[in-house]
Amino acid sequence: MMGSKKGKMKFKFTLSLKFSIVLFVLLSIAVALNGRSYRVSIHVIENDIQDSYYEQLRFFLFQLDNQVNNLAANLLQLEEDSIMQQYINTTAPEDLFDFNMLRSNMYKRIKLQSASSNWPMEISVFLTSKEEVISTRADVVYADLGSIPKLDISKGLWNYEPGQGNRENYFTMVRLAPGYAITARFSDTYIHDMLSKFQQNSNRHTMLYHPSYGFIGNPPSDLGEWKQHLDWDLLQQPGNRIMNFKEHRLLLNHAPVGSLGWVIIDLVPLEKVVLPVKESSQFFILGIIAMLAVGVVITILIYRQIQYPINELVMKLQDIRSGNLSSRLKTKQRDEFQDVFSGFNDMAERIQELIEKVYEEKLRLKEAELKQLQSQINPHFLYNCLFYIMNMAKLGEEERVVAMALNLGEYYRYTTRLENPMTTVREEINFLRNYMNIYCFRKSMSYEVHVSEALMEVSIPRLFIQPLVENAIIHGIEKSDKEGKIRIQGSFITDGFVISVEDSGEGLEPHVLEKLREKMILPLSPETGCGLWNTHQRVVNLYAPSSGLEFDRSSLGGLKVTIRCIIKQQEEQHVKFTDC
Repeated sequence: MMGSKKGKMKFKFTLSLKFSIVLFVLLSIAVALNGRSYRVSIHVIENDIQDSYYEQLRFFLFQLDNQVNNLAANLLQLEEDSIMQQYINTTAPEDLFDFNMLRSNMYKRIKLQSASSNWPMEISVFLTSKEEVISTRADVVYADLGSIPKLDISKGLWNYEPGQGNRENYFTMVRLAPGYAITARFSDTYIHDMLSKFQQNSNRHTMLYHPSYGFIGNPPSDLGEWKQHLDWDLLQQPGNRIMNFKEHRLLLNHAPVGSLGWVIIDLVPLEKVVLPVKESSQFFILGIIAMLAVGVVITILIYRQIQYPINELVMKLQDIRSGNLSSRLKTKQRDEFQDVFSGFNDMAERIQELIEKVYEEKLRLKEAELKQLQSQINPHFLYNCLFYIMNMAKLGEEERVVAMALNLGEYYRYTTRLENPMTTVREEINFLRNYMNIYCFRKSMSYEVHVSEALMEVSIPRLFIQPLVENAIIHGIEKSDKEGKIRIQGSFITDGFVISVEDSGEGLEPHVLEKLREKMILPLSPETGCGLWNTHQRVVNLYAPSSGLEFDRSSLGGLKVTIRCIIKQQEEQHVKFTDC
């Protein structure tokens, strides 16, 4: 029964559950706000980086272009130098002192122009009229003039010459004119150094790119297949864009270097730039997880220290409500619940004492009423039986005397066995047979008993049916001059059983029947029949609601009184059912 009651308990929002929900809602709001803040921060940082890094790249491009243009300007200045023009146009023999001085001055001027820039150049001047070369390089000969490539202005002022093997790579500029040719070149290591200084940190990778020659700088190899997404035509226009890969998100700034014919590329892995924000968000998430763990611990403590005692108190209240007055609370806590539990136990104990006291008083009252009924019945009944025996003895009717004595003895043996207040339907019916046999000796009457065999083993209180039979005899049969008849029936119903007693007397009018039904629920009064009222009260107290006496007209002509007993679940141990 307790298991079924617990299974039917409605779901309740307990204190610990409410706290858990509030904690979860607050943490969810915090996580949502942090996620929103993280996305906004990332967006703002990416936009700022996109604009800032692009402007920095444009400034670097301006410096690079300015440096390269200065080298070109130095070469043009050398071409227009008066000493060079004088040397190119001189017709003096080479063995003259003035020619050698002019040639020496020419070499000094070339050396000066070569060293006048931050990026030293290697300059060579080829004179077709004299078939000679003046150069800052010792390994240049006049025959190298034939291998000088023609300058393609559309590809920039400088051509790129990749070195063979371990040789350095150079950018070369050529000036061709009637009677002479001037070549100048500088190493790409200067651009390497300039790019390294510009990068400043490992969060960006700046380099020059050409589809035919590759990269000048250090292209990253750990950022995915970004090289495959470089479009040379698209890179010819300055701009920036964000490239998304599976594991990387890259910012690409690009701008063409017109003087060199290359493109400068600035590659920024955004995940490294926003790493502090991401780490801050991760620390926040860890903090939320820690708060959640603390919240779980607090919830467990609340459940153990508050919710669990409350649940115990509710369960014990349900026990008290269901009639288990001996239910008590036990606790080892030394807090406010100790006082609550102590007060509950005191209250339950007092309630139990009061109810038991009232119940005992009711039992004593019922017992007194039963004994009073017995005392009212037994003397008068006994006197009549003794007078009958005396008269039959005077008439010499020994068999009647013996029969009356045997039935009377069985009758009193049954009524005086008060040590056990319960009996079975079978024993009660056997007792009624003795009782009705006694009356059959004194008055012309008969009786029938139709009780199902299965009902015979059901437990009922002693003298449960006898008051109904007595009422049928005294108020039904004895008032009639004709032969009387009594019928006793019993059977099971859906939730209990019924036992009825009918007589062949004159019966009662409908309004008298209605008054009789009303008297059963009123307190006992001198006008109320003690036997029927007492039996009705015993049925009402022992069995479930809807139990009691029912009155109706009998098919025999008299009154039909039915005892309807609805079995209580907790009293099933007192009622032994057998298979029907």
